Amino acid sequence: MTDMVFADELPDPGDEARSRPLDPWLVMIVDDDPAVHQVTQLVMADFEFAGRKLQFLNAYSGAEARDLLRDRQDIALILLDVVMESEHAGLDVARFIREELRNTQVRIVLRTGQPGQAPEEHVIKTYDINDYKEKTELTKRKLITVFYSALRSYRDIVILSQSRAALRRSIDAITQIHDSSNLRHFASALLEQVGHMLGYQAQGLCASRMYAASHAEGRLQVLAATSDYQGLLADAQVSDLPADVRDALDRALATRQSSFEDGRFIGYYRTHSGNESLLYMVLSDPLDDEGREMLDIFCANVAIAYEGLLERDRGRPTP
Repeated sequence: MTDMVFADELPDPGDEARSRPLDPWLVMIVDDDPAVHQVTQLVMADFEFAGRKLQFLNAYSGAEARDLLRDRQDIALILLDVVMESEHAGLDVARFIREELRNTQVRIVLRTGQPGQAPEEHVIKTYDINDYKEKTELTKRKLITVFYSALRSYRDIVILSQSRAALRRSIDAITQIHDSSNLRHFASALLEQVGHMLGYQAQGLCASRMYAASHAEGRLQVLAATSDYQGLLADAQVSDLPADVRDALDRALATRQSSFEDGRFIGYYRTHSGNESLLYMVLSDPLDDEGREMLDIFCANVAIAYEGLLERDRGRPTP
């Protein structure tokens, strides 16, 4: 098993990543009364939740709402009128969302000006909606409360779904890496699977320094690289790397720690027998805390596989 050391406190992503505005929450208003759209957007114009503003989509009938929903799976909240082109148009949309689109994440708040047409108890019991409000009771304060509650619920559901997907990707990635037949194949698989596991593009390289039985220092060589770094293959050494990459790897070797800095991940791994390996990745998007934790866990498992592969390549069975 390898010794993996991670810094107690990881630096934040670079200034550029921090300054990039977050995507807004998508909110759809479905109502046949244009005044309802105008008033809702006016009242909620300055609303923010978790550092994200609102972006509104407008539909004026159930049919128009269904057309929009077929193309958008990222809507967080729907304010849905009941009576539009028919007395149950809104209820039909709610059923369409849950049963045909199988979208269980979006929060649906039913708003009605005619509660007698759709009694609250019957609607809540029969349809998979998240709240039921009469239009006359939705003051500005209550509308803000509805938005906070719905968006918080949507955020938590999305995080849970992403965590499950990330876990599946991580398991698949580790399986692919364990199937590697040699160190170079292992390093190539590692680079490919890190990007796949995180769910977006990542460019980088994997380098390794082997120690002989006498523990004399060996050369740090590049074992594998993604397309942006392919020119560094053919037994490239640290001295052949770009200055910023070389400096980052030198710091990792000196501190014997992995780190996140300025949109990059530099992983440091050392086996009990003294072999050192480095993973250098430039990430297309900044990692949140959950992504960092997932990468740490993933690399810990990879390091175990790496130790076994080293022993196998050197002709000794793993103890």
